[in-house]
Formats: sequence, structure tokens, C-alpha cells
Amino acid sequence: MQIKCYLRFSRSFFTKLTAATLVLLLSLLIMPFYTDGDQKVYRAVYEVLPDLDLKEGFLFYTFNLSSQEFVHYILSWVASPLVDKDLFIALSNAILAYVAMSLFQKWKVSVIISFSLLLTNFYFLVLYFPAERLKFGFIFLALSMIYIDQVKRFYGFAILAIISHVQVIIVYVSILFNVFVRQISKLIRTGKISKSGLYLVPFLFIPPLMVGNHLLTKFQSYYGEGGLAGLARILLFLLLALWYSKEKSETFAIFVPLVISVFLVGGDRVNLFGYFAFLYYGLQFRHGWNFGVLATSAYYAYSSIVFMANVFQRGDGFIPG
Repeated sequence: MQIKCYLRFSRSFFTKLTAATLVLLLSLLIMPFYTDGDQKVYRAVYEVLPDLDLKEGFLFYTFNLSSQEFVHYILSWVASPLVDKDLFIALSNAILAYVAMSLFQKWKVSVIISFSLLLTNFYFLVLYFPAERLKFGFIFLALSMIYIDQVKRFYGFAILAIISHVQVIIVYVSILFNVFVRQISKLIRTGKISKSGLYLVPFLFIPPLMVGNHLLTKFQSYYGEGGLAGLARILLFLLLALWYSKEKSETFAIFVPLVISVFLVGGDRVNLFGYFAFLYYGLQFRHGWNFGVLATSAYYAYSSIVFMANVFQRGDGFIPG
């Protein structure tokens, strides 16, 4: 029994280490070419940080990046005198791959599917390269999902995820909204509500705020700027998630804040969250060997080819304008 457990542990560790190593090498190959777009600013800030103390560096960082994500800053400030920018990002990407593979193993996802996502998926490439701050948010987000059954660790990693990138809070709002809906359902059926449910009362005030003039203005804005395309994509992810979900009401509740968020912050980033929400359900159905996962993986693998072609040709994965 001990030998079998040891072999299982060794195979699991080797798989995660292999994924991390491959992503490390991939990052070292690609990062020297990624010199424009968001990385142009990140590189400029990183090069100056070694000459500044902690406070001066934070002011410089905040001014140039218009951001106050402290986790990304402190890691950059500590690493900048020690390693060059490309190696810093490559090591960070390797950690993301290791943690993501750990989460996939928890969900019992096929190793082939897992590796294909980590190495060919468009959204992972976005996290590896241009979305530098969001990468660290996803590392802690994934860790919180791994330890979702251990309350202290879950909340600890959730806090780190949010202060790494504030928009990650959208994911946690979705999770809490689902808990709130379950508590209301329980109250209607039994007339009782758990003590933990009382902490979710503020959600009662969210819907009125969401349907006011602000939401109408945002809708009009995104309607004219491709916002409806973003809405269509998040709704597609919702339909796919519902197809593979065993708890349809839970899935629908989780996606409600995501759909609303499309109007508030735009479709691009929220759709990234929506895609990973779909993967939560899709990857656990037949270990990821299903139409939804394979079809979206093929689509985003093609998107990755276009993305990488832009990186090598112009130094930025996204086409301007």
C-alpha cells in the first residue's frame, strides 16, 4: 500500500514538474520577442526598480502602471536586482503551470488534456505573457480552489488572489452568490438559514444597483464597441457549463455575476473567467474528453497560433486597434 501511494505521488509530482519545466522553456524562448504592448511598460518599470527603495519603487510602479496590485509589485521589486525580466516571468509561468496542473489532478483531468491546455491554450498564453499581474492572481486563485475544502487556506489564498489582481474578486463574488442563492432556497423550503448565510445579506442590495442608469449606460457603450460579442461568448460558456454540470442551478448562479460583469468591465477579461468557469465543469466530465472541451481547445489553439505569429512579427500578441 505504501509503495503504491509513493508511486502515485511520484508520478503526480513528475507530471507537475514536467509541465512546469516545459512552460519555463517555452517562456524563455518567447519572452525575448515580447517587447511591445503591456510588456513594454512592464519591462521599463522592472529595469528601474533595482535603483529604488521599497517606497520609492511603489510610487514609481503605481504612476507608470496605474495599478496598486501590491503582490506583483513586491515580487518584481525583490526579483529585479537578482534576475532579468525574462527569467522572472519564465519562473512565474512555471509556478502557474505547476499549480494549474495540481488543480487539474484534483479534478482528475486527463494528462493529455492538461498538457494541451497549458501549452496551446490562448488564455494560458495571455496569462503567461501580456497579463502579468493577472497571472499572480490566477496562481493564488488556483491554490484557493485546490484548498477549497480547507477554510483557512481557502480564504488565505483568496485574499492573496484579490490583492494580486482586484478583478479576480469577480470569481469570488460568483462563488458567494451561489452560496447566497442556496441559502435563500433553504430559507424558502425550511424557513431556516445558517449563520454563515447571514454574512451574505449584502447581496440583497446588489441587484438594484446593477439595474440602474449606470448599467444602462454601460450597455449602450458596449453595444457600440463589440460588447454584445463579449456577452454572446460568456453566454456560450454558460450553455456549455450547463451541459456538463450536474447541478444546473448552481452553475447558473455562478454565471450570473459573470454575465453582469461583462457590462461593467468589458467582455475580454470576464470571458477569461467565464472560460475557466466552464472548464471547471467540462474538465470533470469524462476527464476532459468531451466535445465542449475539445472544441474550445481546438478553437483556442488556433487563436494561440495567431497570437504567437503577432508576437514574433511585432512584439505583441494582440493586433492594435
